[in-house]
Amino acid sequence: MDPQLLIVFAILGLTVTLIVTEAFRIDVVAILAMLSLVWAGSITPEQARSGFSSNAVFAIIAVMIMGRGLYKSGITERIANFILQIAGAGRRQIISTVSVTVGLMSGLMQNLGAAALFLPVMTGISKREQISISSLLMPMGFAALLGGTLTMVGTSSLIVLNDLLTARGLSTFGLFSVFPIGLVLLIVGVGYFSLLGPYVLPSKREESDTTSPGQKLLNVWGLSDTIYIFRIPSGSALIGKSAEESRMGANYNINLLEVYDDEQSDYDIWREIRFQKQQKIVVQGQEGDVEAFKSTYGLELTEEEDKSDLGSSGGYIEVVIPARSSLVGKTLRDVPLRDTYNAQVVLFFSESEVVEKGWADRVIQAGDTMVLHAKWESLEFFRQSENFITVTPLEYEPKHPEKAWLSVGSFAGAIGLVLALDLSISIGFLTGAIAMILGGVLTIEEAYRSVEWKVVFLIAGLIPIGIAMEESGAASVIAQTLVALVQGVHPFLILFSLGLLMTFFSLVMSNVAATVLMVPLVLEMAGTIDLTAQVLVLQVGLCAANSFILPTHHVNALLMTPGGYRVPDYLRAGSALSLIFVLVTTTMLYLFYL
Repeated sequence: MDPQLLIVFAILGLTVTLIVTEAFRIDVVAILAMLSLVWAGSITPEQARSGFSSNAVFAIIAVMIMGRGLYKSGITERIANFILQIAGAGRRQIISTVSVTVGLMSGLMQNLGAAALFLPVMTGISKREQISISSLLMPMGFAALLGGTLTMVGTSSLIVLNDLLTARGLSTFGLFSVFPIGLVLLIVGVGYFSLLGPYVLPSKREESDTTSPGQKLLNVWGLSDTIYIFRIPSGSALIGKSAEESRMGANYNINLLEVYDDEQSDYDIWREIRFQKQQKIVVQGQEGDVEAFKSTYGLELTEEEDKSDLGSSGGYIEVVIPARSSLVGKTLRDVPLRDTYNAQVVLFFSESEVVEKGWADRVIQAGDTMVLHAKWESLEFFRQSENFITVTPLEYEPKHPEKAWLSVGSFAGAIGLVLALDLSISIGFLTGAIAMILGGVLTIEEAYRSVEWKVVFLIAGLIPIGIAMEESGAASVIAQTLVALVQGVHPFLILFSLGLLMTFFSLVMSNVAATVLMVPLVLEMAGTIDLTAQVLVLQVGLCAANSFILPTHHVNALLMTPGGYRVPDYLRAGSALSLIFVLVTTTMLYLFYL
């Protein structure tokens, strides 16, 4: 055997071992593999560097930037609200709803684009519903991969499949030729996580993975994280009363956070403000107290929201009064928190105890602690003021809802360029990303910060492995060996073996390269066995997308860091699904496509 073959196989085996055992960080392993191949003479330095200029690397950078832009414009929050309205708050319902949605979208916009769109959506849902992000992202990402098999443009391997057939003068597949198979795969994938999710998905990670600083603050102090929005109907006993006269704080231990008048949110709630009919009020408190207040004043819970993620426009912060503060010696009634900071006190801690009532007349002392709710912009003032020491890290990031349509247009335009003009996905997505930057959706500094460079180096380092597999002939040797072994075997087993081989190739080389390598071989094989060429090449194209076992596919790599995943997580959840994938494609091709 050629020594170069042995070297490539050795480096490949060592790389997989290091990835699975997590001896080093996965991106470090990828770069080590790339350098080893150069040192061994298996690839040239130019081929080693080609990973950094590859279509996949530029595409992944672009989708990270566009995903951040969609978040900054508030689009992902709207999508999250819509999903929660449909699915409710249950983890299983959310996973199923999102998986079906992402899968269907992936069939027309490619799996990477669909995953990039829903990554910030799932992050927001995780924080709002206090569901571990690690139990949400993997099903979504796998659904994007499965959905790519719905059409002949959903994944790169199926796109190149038609090109290869055209070049050989063979008939090509229609756009929805694979739809029945893809639909079954998507349904099976959704059912897989619905039934087995608790067993195959990672258990809940550290609290920081899913819990915002504001939520942690409420948990520490035992405060309710539920925000209620009520409408004041005609005839309500609250009409004409002030917040103080309603005794909502003194008698019900409820905090008034906002008042909506003519759909405009007003944080400047003076003590003597008089409530009016049809106003909306936002309050925070324990469920029993809020229910009693609602019944007393005949309020209506609005249909649009009965629970909040601690307010999309505002949040919570813990502050301590330092000895040098000008507030020392004053009462809360003397301090114009609403007027100056647009803030509402929701908890007052003094002299080693929580002050339940009578905050307004309590004399402020050095060391007193307060939990406040205010607009995000106002919370920044507390960090800068010498009168307060902020304890809670601010999670505020300015958003630009006025740029929503620009961000959507940029994202949709990027997808349209790829589909309509046959542009490479990297050029199309980079165009969308730069459009968001030029349009002011996010700054260039924010764009750079949005890129997860660990993922970039991982993909760039792994691509040369695929090149070495091709250049050395290692991939061809494996493929030809399989073709020789399956001669005379039952057609079902041939298809199944071919599916397993393509699954292996999808983990160590690009699915396009694997498809280009295998199509000529299976076309030759079709003449010697009882299977049509169409069925064999479809199995090649479909199973080249079967990339669930390792985070080597760019969709899996995209989700690895935000999901807090480790390689064993992919092995546990992806191994069974990969086997099911091959069984489904083999069975359907054998029964319905022969």
